[in-house]
Amino acid sequence: MRLITPADDELYGLASAAGKLGRADRLLAMLEGESAARPDDGEAAGRYALAMMAVLPSVSFELAAHAPFTAAIEALGAVLAIEPDHWLARYGRARLQALIPGGYGLDSAGSGDELACARSDLNYLIDLQSGPGYQPYFVSAHALAAVLDGLCGQAAPASRPSLLDELGACPLVNVRLPALGAVLCEPLVTLYLGSAERERHTIGEVAAALYADQAAVAALARSALQPAWR
Repeated sequence: MRLITPADDELYGLASAAGKLGRADRLLAMLEGESAARPDDGEAAGRYALAMMAVLPSVSFELAAHAPFTAAIEALGAVLAIEPDHWLARYGRARLQALIPGGYGLDSAGSGDELACARSDLNYLIDLQSGPGYQPYFVSAHALAAVLDGLCGQAAPASRPSLLDELGACPLVNVRLPALGAVLCEPLVTLYLGSAERERHTIGEVAAALYADQAAVAALARSALQPAWR
């Protein structure tokens, strides 16, 4: 399995900053050229797809914005065609398939196909990461799968481990991914806001340990919900 690397985090941060400043075109063109020159190189394809995903937050959520989302999903799919066990590409594709209708269920009408594909990616990923080489950020795949269960109105597959069991077993250490942590903490924050108090405490504890340096997590810790973090 191809895990997240410090270089991935650095590239995501660079591309995200470039996108916010309106300067991403040159970087994307360079990475696209590298990927085209090495069509069987999963690393080159992965860098291009990761940069495409990174610039999306700077795109407004309008109908016209679906085109770059679709292009990024296709780019991540190209990575997986070369390297099916690329953790970040599979997580990233599932995340974008959940977000493309408008963001975690805000406008999910007609999004059944995207959500079904996202669930399939996450079921594959959860099975893949159950082997040796566990990483704390793996819990984010379980959290995103739980978010998608809610969006689809379906129960988790019987073969999938319990989310609370996974949260309880997760090492409470910072993942040290300052850029990608913003993407990885999203489903935990989403679940925290929609959970009952007992589950919220467990989710908050894990989010605060793994992603304490993320603005969304820090904001929750400062909010009126703060007692649940203790």
